[in-house]
Amino acid sequence: MANKSTAEKNKPARKALRTNEYYNPKTKRYEYHYKDCFGKERVISSYRLEKTDQLPKGKKSSKSLREKEEELNAQLENNIDIDGAKLTLLEVIEKYLKTLYNRKKLAHNTKVGYKVTVNTLKEYRLGYMEIGKIRPEHCEAWLDDMKKKYRGSSIQKDISLIKRTFEYALDHDYIAKNPFRRITTDRSDSKKMEALSVADMNRFLDFCSKDKHSEHCYDMLYVLFWTGLRVSELCGLTLDDIDMDKKLIKVDKQLQCINHTHVVLPTKTDNGERYIPMTDGVYECFGRILKNRYIKGDIEPICYDEQGNAYEGFVFLATRSRKTIVRSHVEKYLCNCIGRFNSSNQENPIRKFEPHICRHTFATNMQNLPPKTLQYILGHGNIVTTMNNYVDVKPSDEQLLQINTMANQLIA
Repeated sequence: MANKSTAEKNKPARKALRTNEYYNPKTKRYEYHYKDCFGKERVISSYRLEKTDQLPKGKKSSKSLREKEEELNAQLENNIDIDGAKLTLLEVIEKYLKTLYNRKKLAHNTKVGYKVTVNTLKEYRLGYMEIGKIRPEHCEAWLDDMKKKYRGSSIQKDISLIKRTFEYALDHDYIAKNPFRRITTDRSDSKKMEALSVADMNRFLDFCSKDKHSEHCYDMLYVLFWTGLRVSELCGLTLDDIDMDKKLIKVDKQLQCINHTHVVLPTKTDNGERYIPMTDGVYECFGRILKNRYIKGDIEPICYDEQGNAYEGFVFLATRSRKTIVRSHVEKYLCNCIGRFNSSNQENPIRKFEPHICRHTFATNMQNLPPKTLQYILGHGNIVTTMNNYVDVKPSDEQLLQINTMANQLIA
């Protein structure tokens, strides 16, 4: 009997094919023909029909056709967009953010935070996986790796964006379930911002008012401690925002540094547009600030917003250059003042703190105001943000004083 030809040797054994299953002799692969949820003709293929079939020599291992069919039919039953399911997580985030930016105007810092999340995700395998193939175990593995490098608060910001991206994919039929739904992390390891005590605030401000190297910062720091202004809002104040007759500060913009350029931006949120009443001390500070304000060469520094509109007459200017200032300048001024204070008070120094702590200190000191009033002054959209994130519990000695004052008023 003659030997079998090479073609006969390589020909697979006859198998019973189901509806829409075919064997392609040119590619030597089994194929399954189907229509997706949009009615488009599609084909999937494999060298093996069943999981138990032997893989041809030299071919890369992959799922059998029947295994692929099972997964495919599950997707078709849920009307999954097959092309969308093949997009990587990073690609879907890009689509989601594009939709988000078109739908509403977001603060510059919010966009920066999203960009940080995207860049972080680029360092992990999860970002490059097809979104339709991501399972909860892949998400848990990503979270475990993140915990080795980042704090809980940072991770939670990433989780928030990724979770919303999966919801976007779910709404657009890229996936049937959200594998990220139960992913969360403990934020207890995050460092909580704590207000300065009244005693520390007062002795620090008293020092700044008398120290010859710090006195030029006194009025600015006093305003931060007693208005609750965000630093970027303080930097964005212009002369027409200060109403000395009504003792009101109008907040309708902020000044930030973007790509080494000072840019005028809207307030952080719509609730950020507000009027802040001046205390007597703040009123006196602005009186001195406006009286002593000067510019070099009678040339007002000009900054522009993103639409090209010009702004001038900024209240706070750099000490020497008389140019506009942003957060980094205020941080430097404050850091220098704290350093000088601690050098002069080595037996009783104060902790180092950032300008935003001034806002927390204001919220804590003013917690006896009606909650809605305090919420408005701080520019918050939700009272929960005000009371849970900004107002700290008073120290025991101050609690004792407060409770006795209230008790005596009731008894009287």
